[in-house]
Amino acid sequence: MSSILKILNNPLTLLIVFAGVWYTTRDIVAFTAAIMGLVTLQVVLEKIVKGKVPNFLLGSWLLLLPLGGMTLIFRDPAFLQWKFSIVHWLFGLILIGARYIGRTDILKTLLSAMGPQLNSVDDIVWKRVNFFVAFGFILLGFINLYIMKSFDVDFWVNFKLYGVLIYNLVLMTSATYYLISKVDKDVIPDA
Repeated sequence: MSSILKILNNPLTLLIVFAGVWYTTRDIVAFTAAIMGLVTLQVVLEKIVKGKVPNFLLGSWLLLLPLGGMTLIFRDPAFLQWKFSIVHWLFGLILIGARYIGRTDILKTLLSAMGPQLNSVDDIVWKRVNFFVAFGFILLGFINLYIMKSFDVDFWVNFKLYGVLIYNLVLMTSATYYLISKVDKDVIPDA
């Protein structure tokens, strides 16, 4: 079961499934049903295998059910398209809110796993990276709105499948590069 979960949680698997469904059907209903089915399967397997569903997956799924359902019922992609913006706005706001309300830096917790050297980075640097990524997510939500209002569904799906992937790679690579450039050179082990 855990090997199936690893395959399902792989972003490449999601890309292949969603692209496969879209390019073979060009049908927003089939595309939405595939997204809903795959994410529901992820949630169920996370609960079975790990006993708990990660908050970001659970939150995304809880938004997907009604908005995806409305897309299926009304055959209107706008509901699914809005879900994408809402999720990214929430991610951005959660990063900002956790930093100020909960005094927790979610990105520091996640990115510190890349290496203990990142623990030597000053808090002000982590704060900058946190805001950079948070506002990057919020901006992506607005870019999504612009694309959904200005282009057809085919363009929006291509943006969601490929543009968002490239955007997130650039966003996170920039943030990681900045963090690594601020690592205390005394902490880096000799090769």
